[in-house]
Amino acid sequence: MNSALSGVRPFLIPFLGIIILCLSGCELSGGYSTNKNESTQAVALHVPPTPVNTSKAASSKVDYIVVQKQARLLSLWKDGRVLRTYSIMAMGENPVGSKVYEGDERTPEGQYYIDEKHVSQNFQKFLRISYPNKQDIQLAKRFGVPPGGDVGIHGDRGGMAGFFQRYDKNWTDGCLAIRNKDIEEVYSLVEVGTPILIKP
Repeated sequence: MNSALSGVRPFLIPFLGIIILCLSGCELSGGYSTNKNESTQAVALHVPPTPVNTSKAASSKVDYIVVQKQARLLSLWKDGRVLRTYSIMAMGENPVGSKVYEGDERTPEGQYYIDEKHVSQNFQKFLRISYPNKQDIQLAKRFGVPPGGDVGIHGDRGGMAGFFQRYDKNWTDGCLAIRNKDIEEVYSLVEVGTPILIKP
């Protein structure tokens, strides 16, 4: 028995090593999870937004933002890794699908960038998304409707109004609302010109 096992061991050890490497490779490559909830929250690293050619974006503390509407997640990315992740507190009343016209209560989908940021009396802080772009304007024109605008990331109204807003997932007109403590952090980390990828 012992002599038979000793003859197998030299072949068994490399074989086990190959199996371990394969399993770890699958884990590192970000293969599909068996958990359905986890797979919907996975962000593909190979689809970063197109960088915006501005000096402010180049000096940003964040390389780009990824929004996952269905999972209601907003994440900040740096050097190909997630830097921060935040829950989206609210979107518009009609969140499924990309924005087409003013008043459709939808958040745009696709690649944009943060084109302005300012302190807001109504929403604490506001980071405006560069909607509409040329394609958005052409699409709205095709349907004979205005594309709308002033879509962004912001906090809530604070006080009693803000308290009730935190329990309503659809109180914005298509903007992405996050908690006030989160908008403070996002505002400090994201510069004007930072790309944002908004996924369904």
